[in-house]
Amino acid sequence: MIKFNKPMIGKKDLESVLYCMIKDDLSPGDYLKTFSSMLSKELNLINVAVFNTYFNSFESLFHLLGASPGDEIIIPSFARYGILYSIRKCRLKPVLIDLAEDSLLPSFDGIRKILSKNARCIIIPQMFGIPHDISRYHDFCLPVIEDIDGSIGSAVNGKPIGRFGTFVTMNFNDNAILTTGSGGLAASMDKRLGSLIRSLKDEISITDCLMNDFNASLGISQLTQLKKILDIRRKIGECFDEAVMASGCTLVGRDEGKELSYSSYVVKTETPLIDCMRSFKRYGIPVKRGVEKPLHSYLNLETRKYINTEEMYRKLIALPIYPTLTQEDIGNIVKGIRTIL
Repeated sequence: MIKFNKPMIGKKDLESVLYCMIKDDLSPGDYLKTFSSMLSKELNLINVAVFNTYFNSFESLFHLLGASPGDEIIIPSFARYGILYSIRKCRLKPVLIDLAEDSLLPSFDGIRKILSKNARCIIIPQMFGIPHDISRYHDFCLPVIEDIDGSIGSAVNGKPIGRFGTFVTMNFNDNAILTTGSGGLAASMDKRLGSLIRSLKDEISITDCLMNDFNASLGISQLTQLKKILDIRRKIGECFDEAVMASGCTLVGRDEGKELSYSSYVVKTETPLIDCMRSFKRYGIPVKRGVEKPLHSYLNLETRKYINTEEMYRKLIALPIYPTLTQEDIGNIVKGIRTIL
């Protein structure tokens, strides 16, 4: 079996980390400053903070928004557990919304129905490297945190993800296009974030929440190679897309004007997951669900309130896609899509 995911760590990455280690100072410093500056340019956002953990990204933004214990954070149930973990760890109340029908975005009417004076923000994940224009969610007059789900480089009608929300979060874990092993980002054009970043740098006692230079040095190298990484992912993704057109499965969120980054490859299929796993195993290909579990399952909430989320959870599967897949691996995945799904 091939690995489901494999971070692209090459010679240049190792050299970057080695040069950092030679400096004999791994605390947040010049490498972090350079990495933050590069991300600011890539995302075209002035204020960028790079943290040691993904959780720190949300913790800092919740603090910035003045959220107090018990305040509400609106989030679709079809999202990563790490976001729910961050909300609960900050002692805030997650308010889960069902997906819109046949969509990866939360129901607009669903948000309207539950909106209360205790809501502090809306978190909308841009998942799988499939970008969406989420501008309409600003109609609720709440800050929108656009989580770009560890993917970067996708766009809608030329506008890159990261430019639709009030604030942006991103992770740098092993499943992300840019990996530093761990870490997270908070970014925005909002001046309040700029003030927060300056206060973090001035407070020596809390610099532990910032990414250290060791991890940042790996991020610099990865970001330097981003165009190459995206080109390879898109080439592979387009091969898979062609196979989907000749199969019984379908793609989601593929409206015109979108440029995908293929951080994950997901398809919607009527074939049960257990059958997909068994059949793809013959080709040495692992298969997973789009998300491990919908968030309402973690909170033991009524399934009937999340019909669209449940359908997406049952039918959306994820296949391996990363730059170091061999031609044989790619060919086997293509065969599997055409014959199994």
